[in-house]
Amino acid sequence: MIRRTCLALILISAAATSVLAQSPYEEIHRDILRKMEIARFEGLFTDKPLFAPEPTPAQLQFDVLHYELHAAFNPSTYAVEGSVRAVVMSLTDSLYQIDFDADGVLTVSTVQEVGSSFLLWSHADDLLSISVSPGLALGEEIEIEIIYSGFPTTAPYSGLFFSSQDGEPLIYSLSEPWGARTWWPCKDYPDDKATFDIHLAVPTNLFAASNGNYLGYTNEVHWDETYRSYHWQENYPMTTYLASIAATNYVELEDSFVYGSADTMPIRHYVYPSLVVAASEDLNVTAPMLAFYSSIFGLYPFVEEKYGVAICGIGGGMEHQTLTSYGAILIRGDHTYDWIFAHELAHQWFGDLITCEDWVHIWLNEGFASYAEALWFEHLEGPDRLRTYMESQDHPERWTGPILRDPEVTNPGYYFDNVVYDKGAWVLHMLRHIVSDGTFFQILQDYVADSRFRFSHAETDDFIGVCETHYGSSLSWFFGEWLTREDRLQYEWSWNSYEVADMTNLTLTVEQLQTDLYTMPVDFRITTVTGQMDTSLWVDDRFEVFHLSMNDAVTDAEFDPDHWILCDKFESPTGEEATPTALFLDQNYPNPFNPVTKIRFGLTERAAVLLQIFDVTGTLVKTIVDKPCGPGTHEVVWKGTNENGEPAASGLYFFRLRSGKHQFTKKMVLLR
Repeated sequence: MIRRTCLALILISAAATSVLAQSPYEEIHRDILRKMEIARFEGLFTDKPLFAPEPTPAQLQFDVLHYELHAAFNPSTYAVEGSVRAVVMSLTDSLYQIDFDADGVLTVSTVQEVGSSFLLWSHADDLLSISVSPGLALGEEIEIEIIYSGFPTTAPYSGLFFSSQDGEPLIYSLSEPWGARTWWPCKDYPDDKATFDIHLAVPTNLFAASNGNYLGYTNEVHWDETYRSYHWQENYPMTTYLASIAATNYVELEDSFVYGSADTMPIRHYVYPSLVVAASEDLNVTAPMLAFYSSIFGLYPFVEEKYGVAICGIGGGMEHQTLTSYGAILIRGDHTYDWIFAHELAHQWFGDLITCEDWVHIWLNEGFASYAEALWFEHLEGPDRLRTYMESQDHPERWTGPILRDPEVTNPGYYFDNVVYDKGAWVLHMLRHIVSDGTFFQILQDYVADSRFRFSHAETDDFIGVCETHYGSSLSWFFGEWLTREDRLQYEWSWNSYEVADMTNLTLTVEQLQTDLYTMPVDFRITTVTGQMDTSLWVDDRFEVFHLSMNDAVTDAEFDPDHWILCDKFESPTGEEATPTALFLDQNYPNPFNPVTKIRFGLTERAAVLLQIFDVTGTLVKTIVDKPCGPGTHEVVWKGTNENGEPAASGLYFFRLRSGKHQFTKKMVLLR
């Protein structure tokens, strides 16, 4: 497991975040940087309860097909005013009521059917209920216009922020999971997708960026001042929490993604003037990442529009469809935060193209995007980087609850616990190894291409169904354990070998230590005097013993050597040890360690043994063994102290075994 030292102080506020310094891939702050604005969920307002993420019965009876949103934003007073036109289609034989989510901080002035009469409505408990008479039949449509105004930033969980940068106003949204309703009336649930026309009016010195294609601007009057209204059109279905605004005195950086012999898509980044140089460097990964993810997931899903980022005041990134909102603190000019950029870009497939049906299944967004980070670095640096990157996401002490979330929880931050990011990514990592690389990436491509989910939504069982189709049998033994359980898989294992006639018998013993059992295929790497071989064994019982016949003498065995299983593993010699066929020195375990580690060595005959610990300067720290030892396997303990019994400092150490003319040296790490 890789541990990294914290080099940063992160200051969080509801509207802006700053970082003093940060090292690459700083894992200790991953939970903050991925969605740092989640910090605003708790403790900011206590005057009323948070929203419960459940649609009303009426909301289950209609589908919104299109929104035309006109919204003006006053950076001096933090006021918003505008209108929403929504084309609604009935999903029932008799639809008499249409409910829109509209926080109490919004004031609704009129509601009418477009081109017809005013409608009866009420606005209470953050719900705008509209009466439809004489009612709509199945498949019948109605277009409703809502005129509203308000002060979104006073909401308990606001999806809109007013700030500044370099003395200029800055306006941006972050509505996930259910904050869109705080700045515009809508059906605010992830399974309802619509196309959009978005008109964002801001003072004339600002530019307002949003989803889809830019169609130009018009001048309007708001609060007795001339405003400029920027028109964006999103023709791909999009859920409400992805609709965005990012407005300030942006400079546009242009690039292109070439995805065919004559096919290109514009890349448009909107950056602060002061960040142009650094952003030009940091954001030059866009086209290469688009090409890579298109090659493994399927073509970027919004090629008729664009991709880019809009720099703003959030602490991490937010995957607004076709235009990610990206924190200014991430722009350094040195690619430190490419992992966040990769995460947000991957969301365009997993989260935007296919959105989780409800927040119980948020791992389908976040776990997939987190694993995409590892895939990017594997693409650049190879399998060792994949392994170490995944090890950096193994921090169960930061996980709360299972991957599948509890739908009864009303705290928005609960749904974005680290477990859905980190453990969610590990589920995909383990799945990949179980089904094989080729099958895994075919699963991802077929899931993305499936018309049932594409430009729509999915739940966990939908993804499992695609996996099982390719695997050829049920995967309930895998997903049932890893998505719903909170315990930690722990193995204790050992190996020994002895000669039988002209063969070597290798015995592998595995015990599961946690209360409830897991079923997993476990890799073993066997080293013999002539080379290495890999094998995989199914472990599904409390205590299992495997016997393998080998042509050559075994010198070592490794459990899950490439770390494909999310687990703790302890090597512990058991039973009567046979005399080794060759002198050996094992790697200490655990490693790194604090404060005690075990060292195991074997002798073929009685011999003098000198086992010593040295620091990186070659200075002797501790003599562990200095005496004759008999044939067989021996295990000794170093308690992390020097010859005087004083604790040794954290750092790298060497342990050396000498016996006769033989000498072995290995490294170990002490972490205090």
